[in-house]
Amino acid sequence: MLTVTTALWGMAPAAASVQPTSCEVSRAHFDADVHKQGQRDPRYHATAFSPWLRSDRFLLDALQRTLAAGHEPAPILQAMAGKDRQAVNRELSALAPGHPHHERTLDACREAEVAAWTSALAQDAGLRTEIAAASIPDAYRGWQRALGGYLFARPLLRQGAQNWRLEEHRLQRDTSTPDARLRWQPPPGPKWDRSGVAGQLAEAMAAHPLGWPWPDDAVRDQLAQHFAPIIESPSDASADRIGRLYGYQGHPRVDTQAPTAYVETNLVRLGDEVLLQISYAFWFPERTATGPLDPYAGPIDGLIWRVTVDPSGLPLLWDSIHTCGCYYTLVLPQDAPIVFHNPDPAAQEDPLVLIGPVATSRVRLMASAGDHFLRWPRAGPPDVVEQGVETQTYRLRPYAELLAPGPRRPPFRSNGLLSGTSRLERLFLFPAGIPDPGAMRANGHHATAFLGRRHFDDPELASGMISRAPSALARWKEGSGATLPE
Repeated sequence: MLTVTTALWGMAPAAASVQPTSCEVSRAHFDADVHKQGQRDPRYHATAFSPWLRSDRFLLDALQRTLAAGHEPAPILQAMAGKDRQAVNRELSALAPGHPHHERTLDACREAEVAAWTSALAQDAGLRTEIAAASIPDAYRGWQRALGGYLFARPLLRQGAQNWRLEEHRLQRDTSTPDARLRWQPPPGPKWDRSGVAGQLAEAMAAHPLGWPWPDDAVRDQLAQHFAPIIESPSDASADRIGRLYGYQGHPRVDTQAPTAYVETNLVRLGDEVLLQISYAFWFPERTATGPLDPYAGPIDGLIWRVTVDPSGLPLLWDSIHTCGCYYTLVLPQDAPIVFHNPDPAAQEDPLVLIGPVATSRVRLMASAGDHFLRWPRAGPPDVVEQGVETQTYRLRPYAELLAPGPRRPPFRSNGLLSGTSRLERLFLFPAGIPDPGAMRANGHHATAFLGRRHFDDPELASGMISRAPSALARWKEGSGATLPE
């Protein structure tokens, strides 16, 4: 692991009184204790160039772009340090009582490391080259694909994915949608129209040192309320009710008496644009078996709905996966100023592409009974109160709450997998190279294709499949009701 802590310590701020050797020793001991006790935080990834900086795929990509353009990297290094601080604080709280580690010591070391890296990157082309070659760990195993005969399994994997898409398209065309038995709606949010959202994003971009649409925490919470979906189910069975995910004696459980959506905000790229994304994770107690050996059934199931927000204040696109990473679905607004394309269909699995309602802040989603497939996205809320539909309000909670230490913490492992959720499908999907396919996993660990490679948190996921359509874009910006380009 490359580290500049010792070599560059003289460049650290004078206020940092911690000696370089003590910082390295403190961090090495801390990381060793975290590893020994199995408390490694799964959300963010350690960088290969510093133990004091953790990243997601967007931040590493942004750092590489910033250095390539010769711009100031300090804001991104600070953001990476912030990710490490969040993870370290969770890890500290999860360690057994009596550990010798102190938050203030680790914070001082981290602050000095950021200052040292900021200075070094301005002077050392070798370090910039090292970072340009860095990457976030892949969610696919090359050895597993080789051992499982991936090249020979590709036709079967392709056919399986195609069969699923064809069946889903057939169901989506069925106008006789089942009646909802259950409905969960978000709490009331701000009374914004599209111009109100656009104003918040414009203010954030003006204030951010890199011009990113990243509002403060309070505004992001309000935006999460504004774009939160309505979830419906045609079944009132306990397995089809959303709830709070928690751990009990090392096993995951879902409390359906506390319907909850776990929210996370991130950034994504579309060409040269940086856009805000808001994701909502919903958890179910189980995926119901359809027979004695259903390979997809098992305890705990989940659905993630994600909104990519255009600077004009409307959703640019929606997408979704199950919390295992499977069933990647792209939902395009009817009036979207975008077109879909797969640049390499021979090597890359197509997502399921659906045409949703016109761009709107509130969407109604039907989660099918038993398997919780996303069906019939429509504009919401319903115009009338429907008799016989049990309606509840779900809570919006930060996704980080799932990672917070405590006796009721869901048992996510350091590799992001949720213990106790393995499926039999892992046996015949082994050639795809995904660890334990079908098991639930934490954000940041979702492989979304069995053919090729695709990650749900790839900052250029949208850029690889979506492009702006200029003529439609002009009409859409004017609010005149553009139609989806062919």
